[in-house]
Amino acid sequence: MSKLPKQNYETRLETANIENVSAILDAKLEATSPQATVDYMSFTVDNIDSAIARMKDAKKELDSLIKMHEKQKEIIKAGCAEWLTSAGVEKLNGDIVSSVSIYSPKPKETLKVTSDEALINQGYFKTVVDKTAAKNAIKDGVDVDGAEIEILHESDTLKINKRRV
Repeated sequence: MSKLPKQNYETRLETANIENVSAILDAKLEATSPQATVDYMSFTVDNIDSAIARMKDAKKELDSLIKMHEKQKEIIKAGCAEWLTSAGVEKLNGDIVSSVSIYSPKPKETLKVTSDEALINQGYFKTVVDKTAAKNAIKDGVDVDGAEIEILHESDTLKINKRRV
């Protein structure tokens, strides 16, 4: 049996600003029931989650297409350079494009580490702050100079329990 697509229930909450949410929910409650209002809230969040998932899928597909086109562009440029080189030509002038020419990029240098221990023994390392240890020490009552725990309070939000779904 094939899985049916999830039904999308349009709601007014999907485009509401924070000032209008209460009025929309009051109207929904008056027209239906508390249970239907709960479902209404959940449907809205589900719709947004579904839209986000579709956008992420589309973004992955676009990223894949971009990589494919970038790779093809490099194949074309390398193939054209090879063709020009085999013909003994370094530059050709065009009618619309000024010219094309062979470009030889500088070689890239990268460090290949064969032994971390050998580099550390020679002094090639750095020390970084252990923020987790400092936070734990402050929580344990230690006075840590140069650090403090900052507590940020966010607005209340809705938790949707879907056990009945």
